[in-house]
Amino acid sequence: MRRNILCLLVVTACLGCVPAGAQQTPELNEVVVTATRVDSSVLESPSFVTVITQKDIQESGAADLSGVLAQQSGVVVNGYGPVGQVKTVSIRGSTSSQVLVLVDGIRQNSSFDGFVDLSRIPVDNIDHVEIVQGGASSLWGTGAVGGVINIITKKAAAPSIDLTITNGSYIPHDGYAVTETGSSFAPASAASLFDNQKVTLLLADKVGDVGLTGGGSFTRAANAFIWDDTSSFGGWRQRNNAQDVAEDAYAALDLPLLGGSFSAKGSFDHSLIGVPGSVSIVSSQATQEDTSATGSFGFITNHFFTDLLSFDLKGSYRYAKETYDNPLYPPASDHTTNAATLDLTQKLSLSDAISAVYGGNGSYETADSTNLASRKDRLTLAGFLSLPFSPFQFLTVTPSVRYDFYSDFSGYLSYQLGAVVSLSDMTSLKATLGSAYRVPTLSDLYWYSFDGSYFGDTYYSYGNPNLKPETSYSGEIGLALAGKRLSLEASLFGRLVYDQINWGNYSNTVSQPKVYIETPVNISESFLPGAEVHATANVTDQLSLEADYAFIYSLLLQYLGQSYQLSDDMRVPFVPLHNLSITSRYTNGIHSLRLEVQYVSEKFIDAANTASTSLPGYVVMNAGYKIAATENMVFSLDLMNILNTLYYTQSGYPMPPFSLEMGMQLHL
Repeated sequence: MRRNILCLLVVTACLGCVPAGAQQTPELNEVVVTATRVDSSVLESPSFVTVITQKDIQESGAADLSGVLAQQSGVVVNGYGPVGQVKTVSIRGSTSSQVLVLVDGIRQNSSFDGFVDLSRIPVDNIDHVEIVQGGASSLWGTGAVGGVINIITKKAAAPSIDLTITNGSYIPHDGYAVTETGSSFAPASAASLFDNQKVTLLLADKVGDVGLTGGGSFTRAANAFIWDDTSSFGGWRQRNNAQDVAEDAYAALDLPLLGGSFSAKGSFDHSLIGVPGSVSIVSSQATQEDTSATGSFGFITNHFFTDLLSFDLKGSYRYAKETYDNPLYPPASDHTTNAATLDLTQKLSLSDAISAVYGGNGSYETADSTNLASRKDRLTLAGFLSLPFSPFQFLTVTPSVRYDFYSDFSGYLSYQLGAVVSLSDMTSLKATLGSAYRVPTLSDLYWYSFDGSYFGDTYYSYGNPNLKPETSYSGEIGLALAGKRLSLEASLFGRLVYDQINWGNYSNTVSQPKVYIETPVNISESFLPGAEVHATANVTDQLSLEADYAFIYSLLLQYLGQSYQLSDDMRVPFVPLHNLSITSRYTNGIHSLRLEVQYVSEKFIDAANTASTSLPGYVVMNAGYKIAATENMVFSLDLMNILNTLYYTQSGYPMPPFSLEMGMQLHL
């Protein structure tokens, strides 16, 4: 069985490429680092990379990073509600823990739970975002199965002060607030017009060669929207206990040092949110408090004793604490993590035709939790080597390999082989084959909790110290085109995943009442072939069109001990077949208009693959308008979910109905 699937994977990766479009005038390509760990252009990178610029972020109207990422090809955001509620991301059908998130090249995924809540990452200090689609463990290690998201923060360019104020509104409507004990009438209120606010202050200055940046934001949101829940509730319903109060602040400096540049940054964020639960199992009093503080530094130079050698060193320390408290079901759950990391990359240019990119990293993480029997820690040491070489002027081949050692787990070897054929100054053909993996988190291995008693039955959750790593083998081939008027990336890909970790409920008694134990096991195997297109056309200097489309024909091969053949045509849970977004932008220097439409097809929530166990597909339309009232003042209006679509990205968690946001930005 595995041999047949591997053969099918290779065939998928070698199908062919999309033909190039009309010839355009070449332009300078964006410089990216995530796919190769050193500076390279989008055309030169063996992996497919999407770059979201600062301008794209500003024009998106998104309140957090998840809104920016949702419009990208192959990226699906799984949200649990409006402002401040948890939002995770999937790339090419991956789980959220199979996406590695970096900030300035520093890992954000913790060893405790593995995923990153994108709602807690502000967009105001982001310079650009690089998204690597496909496995990248050969350079970045665990978690880079579906891809990598690297968030590059701003550096001071000129003295400036930016103040932004926004107000979010919902349409007032009568509804019912639902609690554990029943429902109560919630009349339409003018407070819906002032549901949420955000104030952001950004500062930048240059003192000689030293760049200084800083700032912060404050967010307050009631998130008390009302939606038509006739299908499951029988009428209009209010989302209650979904409030969010959050603050964040940062300060950074960068300066020239020893022929290179040195940077240091400190950040702090805190939030207190209500946790409303799903529409069927509400939690009207549950809250979650998150606090984190991070310090990081970096030094990079292209001349390390010689012009042939570069040097890139990064380090960080992060403290994070999360407390979940539901007074109706004590005790509170408390998790504290600490993580220290050090990462080194060097490039040795051996000749014009061959170079070596190598380095390593080390990290030490600890986790103290009320759901762990004792404090757990994990030491990770890793080394990697990449050898890009050009046997011909038009061809670059890049083999890479990495080995990771874990103090509490077996080591892992990952590899990748990439090739880039330069067809012209603006067109290249790319192909990659490789492996990727994700080690179990400390929660997967050691979790324990008593989840309560319901109707006489009792429920527990236990970790599983016998878990194996999730392993994937992937391949892709496609075309990249970077022109002045047209840019395009199109690819065919396939990923085979073994030993995927799933948490399942199992009854360990026959008589009543029963005892149910939820535990993680390596029970899932899947094959995910598909196609992806990202295209941008600058129709005129003022009008642009952008289209992103991903098609993933996911196939479930094994789940909960049940094996399936390809002919069974079983879909992987939570992976939509189609994901399409189209965005048009117009700007004339004073007025800016944006219209975007996104379509996500139906996705199943378990292996049953029936209509009763699926989330319906949906279409969402957003629009935005900005006017530069003066040289230093901009007013904005964003209309979200114009079609007032009732949709869910996770079962039981409705996304907001039609809303509008008004804002003002002052730039000095």
